[in-house]
Amino acid sequence: MSPPNNLTGAEALTFQHSLFVMPLIALFAENFIEISFDSRAEVLYANWKGYQSVASIRTGCEAMLKFLSEKKLRKVLNDNTNVLGIWRSAAEWMATDWFPRMKDAGMESFAWVYSSSRLSQISTDDTLTMMDAGKYGIKLFYDKAEAQAWLDSAAPSATPAETGKPRVLVIEDNRDFSILFSDMLKIMGCETEVTYTAESGLNYAKSAKPDMIFCDLSLPGNMDGFAFAEAVRSVPELQYVPLIAVSGRTAPEDQERAFAAGFHRVFPKPVKFGHVSKALEEFSQGRFFQP
Repeated sequence: MSPPNNLTGAEALTFQHSLFVMPLIALFAENFIEISFDSRAEVLYANWKGYQSVASIRTGCEAMLKFLSEKKLRKVLNDNTNVLGIWRSAAEWMATDWFPRMKDAGMESFAWVYSSSRLSQISTDDTLTMMDAGKYGIKLFYDKAEAQAWLDSAAPSATPAETGKPRVLVIEDNRDFSILFSDMLKIMGCETEVTYTAESGLNYAKSAKPDMIFCDLSLPGNMDGFAFAEAVRSVPELQYVPLIAVSGRTAPEDQERAFAAGFHRVFPKPVKFGHVSKALEEFSQGRFFQP
């Protein structure tokens, strides 16, 4: 059935979506957010409401992450239409902590619908200035129907295995260096993933099983690079993944400790193109360390 001729573009999209959308399945509800699941489109839908605090945003975001992971979803419709006021105090946490964990959990497309409140729009913009929106599949909309249509048309991203490129994980908390290093690896023909903590890196490694891992030794949180290497070596399927430290800590005692933890190489910062190129050639897809 075609939409009536007198509908606007957004109204037509809403009409078309209503023809085949299944009822949303409620998953979580508080006075500041409702989280639902569209089983037809396999979309996680978050409807944020009213004024938001850091606590409410963290609670809602953690619930979204939980359901995204449990249901193995890749698409999110994050609807801020009904949000009021400013919430920029949570922007940095979302950009540097929550979005990386959402991506680690499998998120590929994130349709973010602006609030009509200018203060809320500023908070959204602040969040995105702290991150690479394209990397996380984030697209902004002023209209929910257009966001739904975009998610309906969004195709799953090609996996690194499908591209035939080495899959490389970079764990580095220095944002500027991580961008430069990731760009270097891409020039060398790699598919790269960057995380900023050892914990998020370990979660990604367990799920994606990269061909090689570059990791800083000094990292924020409860796990540094040494502990990360020990954790990786305790996972059978990761036991032979080439693990290379890239760090300013290159004193003999630090190198000895790194090798004991499970690293195969220790490269000093600033890392040299030749060192990385040789490592990629030598440890291609972990062959060097297979028993």
